[in-house]
Amino acid sequence: MATHKQNHTGRTIAVISGGALVVWLLWRGRGKGKGKGKGSGDDRDSTPSAVEVWLRSGDRIELNGVSSDLATAVARAGAAGTARVFATGDARHGWVTQVIAALKAAGVAINAPPSLLN
Repeated sequence: MATHKQNHTGRTIAVISGGALVVWLLWRGRGKGKGKGKGSGDDRDSTPSAVEVWLRSGDRIELNGVSSDLATAVARAGAAGTARVFATGDARHGWVTQVIAALKAAGVAINAPPSLLN
């Protein structure tokens, strides 16, 4: 009787694992530019979207969640045209001012809380 129960457990695990694999493969295929034919008529992926810039302590920048430097952040934001800027509470005021000034000088439209723009 124990063998019969183990066979069902093995099948159940195999079915669940296979289903999870299929779901993962389908989800993975929905990434940017994937799964679209040439005739889809959807050009949204060709236009860069706004970048997210986080200003951290120690004069550090995170660009879309990845550690970056100021020159790269300004270049990527300039290519996108818009930056959503946030600062942690321990970011130095002078650093925030410097980054926002560099973004403005590059012609980037800045979307930030009013407390950062003052």
